[in-house]
Amino acid sequence: MAARRWGIDSLGAAVAMASRYQPPPRTNIFPPVSPDSPAALSAAFAAAINARDVEAALALWIEDSAILRPDGETIRGREAIGAALHALVEGGASVEVDVAELYGAGDVALAVGTLTINGSDGDGKPYSQRSQSVVIYTRGPDGEWRLAIDAPWGLPSA
Repeated sequence: MAARRWGIDSLGAAVAMASRYQPPPRTNIFPPVSPDSPAALSAAFAAAINARDVEAALALWIEDSAILRPDGETIRGREAIGAALHALVEGGASVEVDVAELYGAGDVALAVGTLTINGSDGDGKPYSQRSQSVVIYTRGPDGEWRLAIDAPWGLPSA
């Protein structure tokens, strides 16, 4: 009976120790960026697309910006990105952006998060597409953050 009691007490002690365990702090190359700038930009982008305001969404991009497609090809420049955003809006899609991690160095920030696109296909069948995205922002001379490079489907594999 004493051996059995020892096992229960040991288990209780192990559970108590585990509940007090704090993992070591995560270390990153760059310190986290205050989420009220680039993350707010991501929210403004989603709001503009959901309001069907392509011009407002496009104003959040730098002139020579790029979208990286899953196949590694890029859509370059605001004009080409505008065409892609018009197609998204005309297709009735809505977007949701969840910035999970945000890192910065000076006037550059990197965000990793989840992009969710909901809509209906050409036959009216609803769809929901979720992907892990990577976005690079830059802060201009006016102090405003803008989108520079967006990999909405994540980085292509080599």
